[in-house]
Amino acid sequence: MKIGRSVVAVCLLGGCVSGWTQSSDPAKVSAYLKTLPAVTSPAFDPAKKVFLATYAIGCSDHPQEAPANRNNYLWQYGKSPQMLEGYDKNRVFFGCGSWHDAVASVWMLMSLYNQDPKIGVVSDIKDVATNHFKRSNTEGEYAFFNGERPEPGANNFEKPYGYAWLLKLYGEVKAANSDEAKKMATAIAPLAKWMSERYVFYLYDLKYPYRTGVENNTAWAMSLALDGANLSENTTLKTAIHDNAIRLFGKDKDCSTAYEPQNTDLVSSCLTEAALMGRVMEQGAYLKWLDAFLPPVYSDEFAGYTKPVDISHVNATGADTQVQQVAEAHLIALGFQRAASMLAISYALPKDDARVAVLRNLAMVNAKAGYERIGRAGYEGQHLLATYAALYENALKGPAPLAPPEKPKSPAKQTEGD
Repeated sequence: MKIGRSVVAVCLLGGCVSGWTQSSDPAKVSAYLKTLPAVTSPAFDPAKKVFLATYAIGCSDHPQEAPANRNNYLWQYGKSPQMLEGYDKNRVFFGCGSWHDAVASVWMLMSLYNQDPKIGVVSDIKDVATNHFKRSNTEGEYAFFNGERPEPGANNFEKPYGYAWLLKLYGEVKAANSDEAKKMATAIAPLAKWMSERYVFYLYDLKYPYRTGVENNTAWAMSLALDGANLSENTTLKTAIHDNAIRLFGKDKDCSTAYEPQNTDLVSSCLTEAALMGRVMEQGAYLKWLDAFLPPVYSDEFAGYTKPVDISHVNATGADTQVQQVAEAHLIALGFQRAASMLAISYALPKDDARVAVLRNLAMVNAKAGYERIGRAGYEGQHLLATYAALYENALKGPAPLAPPEKPKSPAKQTEGD
């Protein structure tokens, strides 16, 4: 480990603990920005919106494969797994590769539809919104989660990551004004309430956060759930996320950027935590926290975020092709997730902070690489990549909303004599 410049190392019992010796230097940041290549984000035009939507549409009615670990959501287990009879009438999120991927895919479709009601695949999106959210589907979905299941660990099915996506979806449709969104919000409101209550208890009971680069990363689930809490005006959930983010991460420092990424990461543990804290901390306190948590953007320790994720080691043509494709999809998604996190961090900084332009530049570098590779992961990862691309595109528009948009007022009725 290098000694000096931005890092000091104190070696104890054969290991080293690193600490940043200085806060970010604006002059060095400005000089570093001049060394970065000019890059712009690819246009998010109607064709690209349809391109992303087709991934979710293509998997929405394609049942998930039988899981290795029994959960009885879609596959009932006797001597051999048997698919639930009438699953398309008794479950909502039965498509795509997993339950959380199905929820995330529906969120992506509704997000695109809410932004562009005339999107080219609007009829397909409406079909999903109508056919998956009928009364029998939503009642069956709620009954599954609310029921008692004897399998070990089954009562924790999809907690916390899947819960966070459901809460994000609920916020998306509750804040929207289309007939489809209103019906969906009403349909999943009982499940959203059920999951919100249990997620709040989960957060307060959590002794230590998960800092991994995969789906159970605590900060990542909290970020997704916070989006939903803000749009659905769920004060209890917002308070739980805020209080527990401060409790779990408020004293963190010297994030191990050198450990990223690991083999199947789809989340940057350091950037994700920094993005979340930028949303829950007061700006002055956040700036001090950030200087202690992340290395300066011009440092060697930050350099891993400045170039596309290396996926050259993934071999998707061998006997374990399916496993390798999932790993490849995760690493490609990581580019979009890094980009969205960098943008979120930039929004938490003062507008004149020199790091803002650097973070926006590096976000576009990572996202551009994601788009260039989005077709490589096959069915196992395409819907995941489309969802994470949509997260980046939404982040590019600006900070996540703190409240739902004002609903358009109905024109006042004209009274007789006016």
